Amino acid sequence: EEEDSSLVESITLSQQVKTEGDVNNVTFTECTQEEAKNIKDPIIFIQQFKKDGDGLFLPKSLKERNPTTIIMYDIDVSAIRQIEIYQSTLEKQLKVYFMMYGNSVEEQVYLTNLRKEKQAFEYLIKEKSTLVFEDLRSGEGLRDISPLKKSTRAGGGDVEPVTLPKIIVDMREFRSELPSLLYKRGIDIEPVTLQVGDYILSPDMCVERKSISDLIGSLNSGRLYTQALSMTRYYSKPILLIEFDEKKPFVLQGRYYLSTDESSNDIRSKLQLLTLHFPRLRIVWSPSPFSTAQLFHELKEGKDEPSAAAAAAVGNEDAHLEDERLEKYNIEIQDFVAKLPGVNSKNVNHLLNKGKSLPHLLTLSKEEISEILGNSVNGELLYNSLHNKVVPSAEASSNNFRARGRGRGFRRRRELI
Repeated sequence: EEEDSSLVESITLSQQVKTEGDVNNVTFTECTQEEAKNIKDPIIFIQQFKKDGDGLFLPKSLKERNPTTIIMYDIDVSAIRQIEIYQSTLEKQLKVYFMMYGNSVEEQVYLTNLRKEKQAFEYLIKEKSTLVFEDLRSGEGLRDISPLKKSTRAGGGDVEPVTLPKIIVDMREFRSELPSLLYKRGIDIEPVTLQVGDYILSPDMCVERKSISDLIGSLNSGRLYTQALSMTRYYSKPILLIEFDEKKPFVLQGRYYLSTDESSNDIRSKLQLLTLHFPRLRIVWSPSPFSTAQLFHELKEGKDEPSAAAAAAVGNEDAHLEDERLEKYNIEIQDFVAKLPGVNSKNVNHLLNKGKSLPHLLTLSKEEISEILGNSVNGELLYNSLHNKVVPSAEASSNNFRARGRGRGFRRRRELI
């Protein structure tokens, strides 16, 4: 009775050859599952995809029957995927046939289900890439805390403890993914509100990060000039980092890369003027935050660690003294003196306070200049630049008329001084 009820869901047929050697002359006989176990001839099972709504009925049946050939009268996408999973567990190749009319409604329904399945997977991948979830792990296991590269010539000795490099990051930069990428690379991040720069890699290295749109806006508004001026005053190695999207065409044009050629030329001209006015400013291009993190990691090798207190004080320290200095000295005079050989952000204030004028500096000895600058090397550089006579080479003297005109103008201005 139990066997009879199962025949409603599945039918088992045994195939027997009537004449030996004639495979076309066969007969099919209905039999029970118990009888089918003792039959060595091929057996045909006819069954539904699901039994009483059981979605796992087909996988169970495939595991029990171990078929070598499957013929599908009704094309069902879920049944096809279950057969594919079953095929992955087999060593031999399973043969599957579809029976349908070409260009029929049945075929269009099948193709529509395939298209919906593809769209569902694409939507799932897109949503998962932007999914925000709570990670209860500390994140320490995700960090690469391997030490920075050191010279392989240093041999022997005790193993030094691993000291993680440190980068000072402006608080506003945490809206981007770069700080988290730096942390994963084994670099300690210390958030500080910075007045000058976005990232402080070392006591003398400052980085201002700009995207293409931010770069264009800062160049048009003049804000980038002010930022570059502040970086060159306080740091000896200022860096302008420009990040562009590697998935978009990289051109220095306007917003969304859709401006005219005249605007593009104007942006390039402003960027060239910026590099001419600040020769110590280094411009670095990066295609992605991942490349930027790797670049920062390489720039940190062999450098001293920055101080968060000193970085936060830059631009804020003695603000009243800065205002007083701006009122006392012309900004053009400060820029001119800061560009003299041997003069940097640490000794420019001493030189402006103790040096009365340029003729007064010419009367000072090398020792007196070194005492003002607080360093004998810087003092020698400044002294030699003020007293050594520069003789142009033969190639420079044979330049075009425009270059010779510049030389005569410079000599006239020097005579006025």
